Amino acid sequence: MLIQITRKLQKELEIKSFKPIETEKEPLFCWHANLVKINSKKSVVLTNDACRYTIVLSGLKKADFKNIKSLIKAGIRQTLIAEGIKDDIIEKYLTEFDEIQFNKTKNRTLVARMNQSCKEAKYFGADYVDNKIVQPYASKRLSHRYASESDRNDYFIPFLRLEKMLEKYYDDNPRAIKGALLKVELELGDYQAWRRVIVPMNYFFYNLHQVIQSLFNWQDYHLHEFFIYSDEKDKSKEWNHAEFHKEGYKAIYNVVSNEEQYLYNKNELEYDKEDFEIILEKANLLNDYLPARIKYIYDFGDYWRHYIEVEDIIADFNELNPEFIDGAGTAPPEDAGGIGGFERFMEIISDPEHEDYQFMLEWAQEQKFKEFSEDDIKHRMNIL
Repeated sequence: MLIQITRKLQKELEIKSFKPIETEKEPLFCWHANLVKINSKKSVVLTNDACRYTIVLSGLKKADFKNIKSLIKAGIRQTLIAEGIKDDIIEKYLTEFDEIQFNKTKNRTLVARMNQSCKEAKYFGADYVDNKIVQPYASKRLSHRYASESDRNDYFIPFLRLEKMLEKYYDDNPRAIKGALLKVELELGDYQAWRRVIVPMNYFFYNLHQVIQSLFNWQDYHLHEFFIYSDEKDKSKEWNHAEFHKEGYKAIYNVVSNEEQYLYNKNELEYDKEDFEIILEKANLLNDYLPARIKYIYDFGDYWRHYIEVEDIIADFNELNPEFIDGAGTAPPEDAGGIGGFERFMEIISDPEHEDYQFMLEWAQEQKFKEFSEDDIKHRMNIL
């Protein structure tokens, strides 16, 4: 594998000279790389010569640069796993050549593409996971954006181009994505609202958060978190504990959105004293935890609890996007005031003669409230 590096990265790696490249390498196995600052941290951005797929290594320290070849391979491996590429194709790709070779950049067009990737990599500051060098989530986001080859009308998605090239090179469909058939039920007291959806298991938990937001027409105004449960029962938890499960199962993971929430849950809520682990949603794939029982909490004021049951694992799903299956029941508008507030809302909105009907109707429109519609959910699924 050939990594063509800028002078800035060459200096950081303390490479004084390059060995001559004896044979021309397939562009699919060639990358351009640069050293940039992302969130004030030293980062390496790698852009593939053939398809513009981009991988980011972030928060590198001096000792890490001495191990850069292993980190580059780890970055490629972990990111392609997160893309749902078959394990054997990933290993074939990484072992196609004996070792990584470094050389200087020499193609202005490829350097320009790399520089554009570096510029875009800085846009996703909120998507980098602290204390992790390999950044599969941010790399996927970068590589699923449209890119342009030569003019403004020649658009393509780097990941899809990478897939086609891998398929052609190895004569095998590289994609192996399982799907989880989920039933998601929102706890609503006397009302019911549930949705059934197939979600790619190479999704991160953050992607599952986005899916649930679309299923129930939430607007992502508030904080959220997940709990993952084992088959073991835990009778020590009451209904007002965040980790409480309505059927009494034991929490084994608390999945949070960012480092700030991680530290708050650990220190302020003293979750470090509990026997479940706190993990980050942009660093963990569904594939590593499902099947399992899950609870998703949205809006820590209204406290909407969504119970998620894995009904099936579909081995040959192989789709990049979720698929809505069916559902029933209208979900509350934002800031409805919890279950009690929603019951009051439904009472008023169902009675045109009620004195507060017009006020409540206008407020619901401001909150983007919609009654249950399969077509509307399918539309939202298509734009995730």
